[in-house]
Parts: sequence; structure tokens; C-alpha cells
Amino acid sequence: MRWIAWTGWGLLALLLTGCGFQLRGQAQLPPELAVVYVQSQQPIGIPPGVLSRRLPLLLASSGVTVTRDPAQATAIITILNEGSGRRAVAADRFDIKRQYFLAYDVSYQVTLANGKTLVAAEGLSANRSLLFDENRVLGFEAAQEYLVDSMADDLAWQIIRRLQAVKS
Repeated sequence: MRWIAWTGWGLLALLLTGCGFQLRGQAQLPPELAVVYVQSQQPIGIPPGVLSRRLPLLLASSGVTVTRDPAQATAIITILNEGSGRRAVAADRFDIKRQYFLAYDVSYQVTLANGKTLVAAEGLSANRSLLFDENRVLGFEAAQEYLVDSMADDLAWQIIRRLQAVKS
């Protein structure tokens, strides 16, 4: 019986390596992005969004030096706009909202220290669906927060993958 399980795991591993599957690791970014400054253009008084806080961490984990001084940077990633929202998409016969549509949008651009635009202003969007259960209101709020964080993380990785594909 054990040999069947081991054979199954071996077959799964073989299939995953054969299809090109690999875990997300460090991104191989161009040398122009060796030292990056990430700035957010959120209005004064509004704290940076989840993506603006998450992107520098992901860049640093990919071997990029993230600086707090734009004068030291070889490239500047400007988060032009970011935000999340939700809207009800389904209600029951008592007009209790049962399903929500969550969205996270971001627009950004990347410029080099010499002023050259590496990535012109681009927009990205992610969305998720969330069901509401009035018996689990606290769980609903936690699930919403988790999904917003997850969408911001996905968009940060999309930005990094876009930077990997850039040709200067």
C-alpha cells in the first residue's frame, strides 16, 4: 500500500517538473533596477496602500537594493494611484447583501535616474468574490482584509514580472 503512495508522489513530481512548474523565487531584474526608490503619490493624509508597502519588500527579497533616498536610486517606481473597493452583487429576498465583488487597482510607472521612462504609466487590476454570512460578521471582515492583501500581493508580483520582461 505504501509503494502506491510513493509511486503517486513520484508521478506527481515528474509531471510538475515536466510541465515547467517552478515555485516563485527571486526575480532576475535588469541591472538598471539594482537600486530602486519606491514612491507613492497618494494624497497627503492618506497612508500608502498595501501594495506600496508590499512592493519594496518583494523587491528586496529579489536582491534589489531599496533606498529611501531617490538621489541614490538607479530607478524610481512611482505608484501613481492605488486603491481597493467593494460593491454588492447579490442580495436575498430581504435585501441582505450576500455576495460582494472586491477590486484592487493600481497604476504605476518606472523611470531611470537619467530621466528615461523604462515603463510608461500602466494600470493593473485584480478582483475577487466574497460571500457574506450574517452569522460570521467578524470572519467576513477578516476575509475581506485577507483578500485585499492577497490582491495587492498578486499585483506587486505582476509589477515585478513586468520589470523582469523589460528591455532598456
